[in-house]
Amino acid sequence: YACRHCDKSSTQTQIKQASMPAMPINKGIATSSLLSQLITSKYQYGLPLYRQEAMFKQYGIELSRQTMSSWIDKSATLFAPLVERLKAELLKQPTLFADETPLKVVKSDKVNSYMWVYCSGRDSPDPNNPIPNIVLYDFHNSRAAACVVNYLDGYQGYLHVDGYQAYARTEATLIGCWAHARRKFIDAKKLQGKNKTGKADVVLSLIQKLYGVESRIKDKSVDDKYTARQEV
Repeated sequence: YACRHCDKSSTQTQIKQASMPAMPINKGIATSSLLSQLITSKYQYGLPLYRQEAMFKQYGIELSRQTMSSWIDKSATLFAPLVERLKAELLKQPTLFADETPLKVVKSDKVNSYMWVYCSGRDSPDPNNPIPNIVLYDFHNSRAAACVVNYLDGYQGYLHVDGYQAYARTEATLIGCWAHARRKFIDAKKLQGKNKTGKADVVLSLIQKLYGVESRIKDKSVDDKYTARQEV
């Protein structure tokens, strides 16, 4: 602020300037709430930046996808300490789930890149569950075993995965995925023809019984779960 009267009368006056509030991005105009909206819209609800750009334009706001992309890139640095903390907690859990999904990247030399995902807990957060719900993604332009070996860094708990051989290179104890196994018997059942039954139906019936047991005991203790499974 400056005194207009002093300016006109040539009286010396000091200009007082308020300090800038702390911003998530240095010298940036994006507030934390705006960045949260952009990131959540893109990664939680699958709304690409070009669509968000069009939505802002409808409200008379010129905000290019290039600017938003730059903001999201800079925000990744802000999340780094949180990601490292979550990873440290993830690797403390007795059981983890892992999978890798092909991902096409624009202007990449690779036909497919991969998003490796690691998680613990249940599908939905449960305050009574001692295992926290953590989901972390690790991007690589490769499906090499080194990706999972380096990420897990000597983890020796149980690892729930499909049959991809890369997971066998880790120090974890592998747990097979019944959902993946079930798919093969579904394929075999289709080959039997309509209205016909065979060995595939027997296995599918047994798997369904396993699913039923797991559904009934999901809220029980680890010891009670073990006992119930042995009784099947």
